[in-house]
Amino acid sequence: LDTLGMMAAAIMWVSTAEAGAQTYVSLAGRDDAIPKLGRPAIVLRVDAPNANDAAFLTTELSRELAEQVHTRRLAPGEAGDYDLAVTVEAARVDGPVATVPFEAVLTLGRGERLWRIEGRTDVEGAPLDASVFAGIGRNVISALIHDGWLQPRYDPDNPPPQPPTIRSE
Repeated sequence: LDTLGMMAAAIMWVSTAEAGAQTYVSLAGRDDAIPKLGRPAIVLRVDAPNANDAAFLTTELSRELAEQVHTRRLAPGEAGDYDLAVTVEAARVDGPVATVPFEAVLTLGRGERLWRIEGRTDVEGAPLDASVFAGIGRNVISALIHDGWLQPRYDPDNPPPQPPTIRSE
């Protein structure tokens, strides 16, 4: 499983809702040899520099997990099948560009690491607001789908976003 963390197959790039923001994610790579659950219950943890950023990201991830992919709700007291931890670092400002680094780690409920990605959102000439953290959440879920850990839903009244442009670096 350690090789999953080292396999950077491609870089996924998606523009967020803000015109000046771009999010990049290093994909871990799909490994179909590892069994995956079709409809897992996921325990979510978000660490961010401040409570507002953590709340924005938690809200977006919770919405995406409930509406865009096949998951099931946790029963009261249930430990969950997977734990998803997303850590956002403080923004680094370099002139007109602010960079917000992040990482996401998926583990089994007992703590065994299954998947890990790193990413960043670059915001040029615009304030850091909730849309930046919504973009991070959307990209984490997209990467989980891309790498085969979650299965997307299709709702004709709420279709998923267009697939991201993928480029190799």
